[in-house]
Formats: sequence, C-alpha cells, structure tokens
Amino acid sequence: MFYDWTFATFSEPPEPRYVENEAKNLVDNPPLCLILQAERGPDNPMVRTLFLVGFLLPLFASSVVSQPSNIYTFSGDVDLGVDYAAFISSGQHYIGAKGDTVYVVTSDGGNVYCQKSTDGGQSFGLPAVVNSVPPATNPSMRVDTGGIIYVAYQHDADIYFSKSTDGGASFTLGVKVNDDTIPQTGQEKPSIAVNNKGQVFICWRDQRNSAPQTHQTVFAAASYDGGYTFIPNVQINDSTTPMGGGIDIGADDSGRVYIVWEPYSGPLQLSKSSDSGETYPYRIVAGNQYTFTPSMAVGNGVIGVVWENLEIINDTLQFTLYFSHSTDFGQSFSPSMRVDDDEDLTDETEPLTPSLTYKKGVFYAVWRDAGSNARTSFTYSPNNGQSFLPTRRVSSFSSSQLFPSLTVNDSGKAFVAWLDNRIDPIFSSNRHTFVARGIPQVVKGDLNLDGIITMVDVVIELNAVFVGQSFPAPFETADGNCDGRLSPADMVLLLNRYYLSIPFPCS
Repeated sequence: MFYDWTFATFSEPPEPRYVENEAKNLVDNPPLCLILQAERGPDNPMVRTLFLVGFLLPLFASSVVSQPSNIYTFSGDVDLGVDYAAFISSGQHYIGAKGDTVYVVTSDGGNVYCQKSTDGGQSFGLPAVVNSVPPATNPSMRVDTGGIIYVAYQHDADIYFSKSTDGGASFTLGVKVNDDTIPQTGQEKPSIAVNNKGQVFICWRDQRNSAPQTHQTVFAAASYDGGYTFIPNVQINDSTTPMGGGIDIGADDSGRVYIVWEPYSGPLQLSKSSDSGETYPYRIVAGNQYTFTPSMAVGNGVIGVVWENLEIINDTLQFTLYFSHSTDFGQSFSPSMRVDDDEDLTDETEPLTPSLTYKKGVFYAVWRDAGSNARTSFTYSPNNGQSFLPTRRVSSFSSSQLFPSLTVNDSGKAFVAWLDNRIDPIFSSNRHTFVARGIPQVVKGDLNLDGIITMVDVVIELNAVFVGQSFPAPFETADGNCDGRLSPADMVLLLNRYYLSIPFPCS
C-alpha cells in the first residue's frame, strides 16, 4: 500500500500542535514514500519546493526495539545552609529558573531568604532577606519569563507577598494579602502562581470562618498590578466540603486560574476561575478517593496534578504516587495513573510530597521516599502526560531528604531543591537546603527526551520546521546539519536516521 503524507503550502501558518495520532499511524504503517511540500526561504515565499524523501520501504525501517528511558543524570548536591525543619511550601514550589540563573527561597523560621545561582546551579551567592518584618516562613515562589521573582509567605497568622525585579538582590516591602480583621485566625501555607501579564494569584489555608477551628477553608486573592494591591479575598470551598490539607494554584495568560485542594475526606477537588480570580464557580473532581498533598502544573490549556494516593495493596494500606491531566482547560481529567515505580511497597519507600512542573509538552515530577532514608526521586512524561519514564535518584547520598521542589528551564535542564539532614543525621534539628541539577543526555534527533528516535520525533520536527512549534530538547538536537536553523533539510536527515539508520553529518 502506498502512503502519501503531503504538507500543503500555506500563506498563514496553522496553529502549532503536536500530532501524536498521525505519528502513531505512521509508526504502525510505515510509508513507502513521504512527500513534503513547503515554502522555500523567507526572501521569496512564493517559491515552492517539492521534497521527495527517498523510498521509505518498511524493509529498511529501523525496528523500534528499544524502550523509552530516563536520560537525566543528576549531580551537584550544593549546600545552601541551615533551614528550619518545619519549612513547608504548598505544592512544593520554592525553586525557579530563567535560563541558567536559578533561584531558591528558604526559611529558618525567622526569615525567608532568596539565594541565586548564575552558573546553572553549581554555586549560589549569599542570601537576600525576602520579608520586611520577621517572623516569616513557608514560602512559595514563581519566576516569570522576564526574571521577576514572586514570593508568598506566612508572617505569624497572615499571608504576605513580596517580589524582586533586580534578580533577587532586594525585595519589595511585604504586602498583606488576607483581608480579614480577626487577629490570629490561622492563615497559613500559601501557594502562588503568576502569568506573563503581571497578574499574581495566591491561595492559602484559612480558619477565619471556622469558629471551633476544626476544619480550614481555602481562600484566594488576585493582584492585577504586579502584587502592589490585591482584590477582596474569595472563599473557594464551603462547609459542605471542608478542606483537609494540601493546596496548590496555577494560572495561564488568558485569565484562567486553577486551585487544586485536598478535602477533609474524598478525592481532590479542582476549582477554576475564568475571570482572573474574581470568582471560582466551577469545580471538578481531579483525583482518586484518598488523596493527599497535591502539586499542580499549568501550561497551554494543559493541567497536570500529581498527589499521594492511599490505597490497599496486598491487604495493607500503602501510599503510591498518582497523576491525572486535563487537555481541555480543566473541563475533564484523564483516568489517574501511577507515577512511581516502587515495587517494595514498604514504609521506607512510599512516595510522599511530590512537586510537579510543565515545560514544552513535558511533565516533570520529583518526590521523596518515606522512612529514615527518605531519598529524592525524579521522573518525567515525554508524551504530554500519557505515561512516565522509570525513576532516577536525584542524589546518591543516603540521608533523610524532605519536601523536594522542582523547576526546569527552556533547554530542559532540571533543578531540584530539598531539605536534608546529612549535616545533623542524629537529631535532624538543623536541616540544610541542597540543590542538584539534572542534565538530559540527549542524542541528536531525540526531540522529546525519551532516549530513542521514533516517528514521534519526526512529527515534532515537522511541527518545529513548518509551524514554529517549540519542543522539549535543546535546539541542536533538531538541527540535523548544524547550520543554526531549522529547515526541511533537517527533516530529511532525521527521516534518513530513523528509517535507514544513516548517521547525522554532525553532532
């Protein structure tokens, strides 16, 4: 049978997209001939060139016998200093990056500090104090595409916000976010999200409406001027569904805000705002029956949630790690699937306190194991949340590692921070913050970072060449002829590599 896949010329580029269904069809039914038709050169867009890309006989097509693999290697373990042992960041978001500049916020129980690395996490400078007045703890941080650092934190029983516009050298005076007038009513453990319009969104655990203080509620506030002022607080849940603990928040550039929260009993709930955080009328179940400590990542209409899941396995209660995602702006969620690959299922290896992030179609997750040897693990999904690759240890050091946080930059480098007792292993009273960096060991042509070259990589390169779609791997991975730009010539080289095993002319 003859298959003809033609990319017709166009005067206006179509919407960027990953066409995984077409990729699967091509993998299942290798074409005899693949024809690409495209505009040639920016100087004369009317000149068309027809590329006939060899005879792609299934006889010569490389068999995909290899399985996708986790290609990240971690190193570093940079010690940032002493931290307060009870420091908690809702959603586990206290590390961020812009390029190879990495920021970490920490707390010693008296102040919140920000430390900065300009060499890709290999070393960090002296800390800058974030809060205006102590005490301050439980920070949550985001870094926008312009490098502005946004931090929400807890001061006594109130929620405060500060930001830095000079790369973490100094921070603005703290702005109180909660608007209740009852002193010491138990606002705590905020989570923060920002978009590229200068809008700031913060949610937190709140007891202002719980006279006996038996259950907390979720409150949120939004700022439309970069955090200088906040609109009146909005209550997210009511007494019919009291919250139990974990919360997280995410936002996009179109005014959609998402809050995932752990109810006192039952599955995770996700509340959605379509008016930049003024109201949250929509709510959906986003997890299994017994769920704890969620972390959420948002991007391009895609929402991912990872959480601790309590289930009965082999007649005993065990914590496992589960994930679900939405591709329709939170209208529906995929069936939940397990993320960790722990086969021991003991109290020493249960996955806890996950952190999730999303970059260029890839979900990345870290978590820590339970028990005295609570080491940090890392995995990622190269197919937009369809499946996750085998886990990797972030640190080879055997110590109690708590509350890991994760960020990934545009070139796919991963940075992980956690609290560690290796300096004080006996009493664990002085936990230090450590940071490790993960570098993907990429090969040319592997555009989705799964360790193998498949037709999926071909489809991703098609989208990159013809409609400018971004991709997870570094640029040089897609630049087959190393000429510093993406063109149909790179497509031909990738097809030759995939179908005929012809090496790339450069590395």
